[in-house]
Amino acid sequence: MQLMAGENEKRPSWYLRGIVHAILATGAIFFLLPLVWMAATSLKPLSETMKYPESVSDVFFGKGDEADIDGTAYPVVRERDIRPTPETPFHVVRPKEPFSAGELWLTFGPEIWKKADVFSNQEKTRMNTEVGPAMKVLADDKNRFDPKTGILTLRSGRKVPADLVREVTSAPPRPPATEGGPPVPDTLWLVREWRPEDTDTKEVGSTGGEVTRAWDVVPDSQIRRRIRIIPQNYQYALARVNFSRCLLNTLFLCVMCVGGAVCSSVVVAYGFAFLDFRGRGFLFGLTVATMMIPFAVTMIPVFLLYRELGWTGTFKPLWVATWFGSAFFIFLLRQFFLGLPKDLLDAARIDGCTELEILWHVVVPLSRPAIAMVALFTFLGTWKDFMGPLIYLRHQSQFTLSLSLQAFHSEHGGTPWHLLMAASTVFSLPLIILFFAAMKTFIRGIAMTGIKG
Repeated sequence: MQLMAGENEKRPSWYLRGIVHAILATGAIFFLLPLVWMAATSLKPLSETMKYPESVSDVFFGKGDEADIDGTAYPVVRERDIRPTPETPFHVVRPKEPFSAGELWLTFGPEIWKKADVFSNQEKTRMNTEVGPAMKVLADDKNRFDPKTGILTLRSGRKVPADLVREVTSAPPRPPATEGGPPVPDTLWLVREWRPEDTDTKEVGSTGGEVTRAWDVVPDSQIRRRIRIIPQNYQYALARVNFSRCLLNTLFLCVMCVGGAVCSSVVVAYGFAFLDFRGRGFLFGLTVATMMIPFAVTMIPVFLLYRELGWTGTFKPLWVATWFGSAFFIFLLRQFFLGLPKDLLDAARIDGCTELEILWHVVVPLSRPAIAMVALFTFLGTWKDFMGPLIYLRHQSQFTLSLSLQAFHSEHGGTPWHLLMAASTVFSLPLIILFFAAMKTFIRGIAMTGIKG
């Protein structure tokens, strides 16, 4: 009873344990914030990713505009503000004859832009869209409408008969900012329907040529702000980075590197731990000393070596070297092996086992935590490796996930951050799942490495 009482007295009081747990929980939350922010940003519209947050909810939730168009609430984008006056009104019309959408927003007709090489196929498709009598068209200072004759003069110069839907002369006034003050002039916006596929563009909602979408002229006071979550970001992000191909490349390298690092490091560490040969201590010290050589020193000589072998532009430089052992892993495994009971090895030798049989049947089963730690470290390092693929790989079909993300980040001189965060979230998930799945084995390997029996 006295012994039990003494053990209970050594245990920290509940409030000290509570303080320690609170500190650990706070630290965990703090380090999880970047991951949470990345996942939250991956579900936002692009327009919200670079916007300074006005509240805490704006950090984690994207918001978008909503307005009523022809009696139906649509997610919308504010395409541009318009400023008609009674002297120069704008007109919303419906054409009586079909024409090409490209004639609305270009100074030249389709006979020219169809032949131009400066437009992408997507732009040509949009400009070639047929504007029919069921679609509305905004007549402004570029596409003019004469209400007396009912003629819409397009920017391309073509004249099309049209029916007037309504005339827009000015924005309705807002309520006065202060009681008794004058009404505040509202702002008119040309808004267009926002669709999830807009998340695949550099500027979400760049629908200038898509006349097939619902649109209208809406006062600013009628535009509502709503939380907008866009799971389609993941679909477009993975398509942009060619995820399936890059994943296969990355998994191939991970399998080859893990197999090479484990097999070679286990064999060499066993030799340094249990085989007595001349110069063992010197060779082990020399092996450990190679860890002190910076990568920047060996990068160019190793590249020249692989170039002479004709391996540049292939995966071989990224995995072949792992089959010759890693100094760090050899050191860790040797320290772990030294903690194993040598009586088991002597008993196996008396039974007639060779050194390879002792390694496979005795040492490896007892060293699973350390070997799992080596495999996990190698997998994480290969999965995240950027410099190696950047140096040796040349074609996009060979890109790994990390290299593909970097290429996506720098393409076209701009970055769609919402898509980049979506791709990065998917890139990080396997590492998180793997770590939690192997956490007990990993911690056990770290704790037992270096303990001598």
